[in-house]
Amino acid sequence: MLDGTIQAPFKYALYALFAMAWCSGMSFFVLKTWFVLDGEFGPMRHPWQFSVLQIHAAAAFAMMLGFGFLLGAHVQYTWKLQRARIPGMVLVTLLSMLMISAYLLYYIVHDDFREILEYLHLALGFFLPVALIAHVWKRKSKHEKREINEC
Repeated sequence: MLDGTIQAPFKYALYALFAMAWCSGMSFFVLKTWFVLDGEFGPMRHPWQFSVLQIHAAAAFAMMLGFGFLLGAHVQYTWKLQRARIPGMVLVTLLSMLMISAYLLYYIVHDDFREILEYLHLALGFFLPVALIAHVWKRKSKHEKREINEC
């Protein structure tokens, strides 16, 4: 990581965590929204809903650790080199907003504001893969242009 690039095993682990957090988050939303069961005393949650949320929280927690590493190593180094700054800033902002909204959902928000914050968190998380792909693609396209110019 001396040049700001992320080593392949760490990169693929982060991608796997992104995928696990995204899939579990979307699964939780689908189960909560469209798979409400009729119970003996009225509507009840799908039995997998809590387990999927636990997986989502575990993946998100691991992603926060990886995010901290990226801020200290990758972001700090590549900022000076002016590599993919705009997609990188979007990615850092999205991740930060996701962490803040998750904290608010879990610890602070009242029922009046909860549904709005849930949909905000969902929208941010839904578009996170787009930001990640844009950041990686922008970095790769700049790298390929540099290799072509050097030849």
